[in-house]
Amino acid sequence: MNKITRALSVAVAALAFTMTSAVTSHADGSQDGTAYARPVGGDFPAKAHFKAYGEIFTIYDLKKDGRSGIGVLSYGSAASTYYYWNHSGAGTTLTKNLDIAEGRPLVIWSCTGNYQGTPTGGLDWTSGCNPNTDVGTAVWA
Repeated sequence: MNKITRALSVAVAALAFTMTSAVTSHADGSQDGTAYARPVGGDFPAKAHFKAYGEIFTIYDLKKDGRSGIGVLSYGSAASTYYYWNHSGAGTTLTKNLDIAEGRPLVIWSCTGNYQGTPTGGLDWTSGCNPNTDVGTAVWA
């Protein structure tokens, strides 16, 4: 019984150390992430990628469907939510070099829409980037 208890204690300690290390690396480091728009016909029509080093946000239009690929980045409130439209066509990317304080938690989404000249005009709210209903990808600057 002592061997089982000791083995269990070691396993719990190792798990606690691993979890603490992961949290620490996020708290004082950075984290990249990718978000995909909801698939249509089995294919992802768009994606957004945040690269923490340099705060590079890239929006990809992956599908020839007449729609724009959109990347959404939020600092945690509706007033700090930004919509970046790549309306250059299928197979293109739009890269934004942002200036975000290091260690700041962010959330990214990706979706599609038909650009109408405003940040949210023409956005397809059902394609995956509604900050009120869709779970985004958490990243750290």
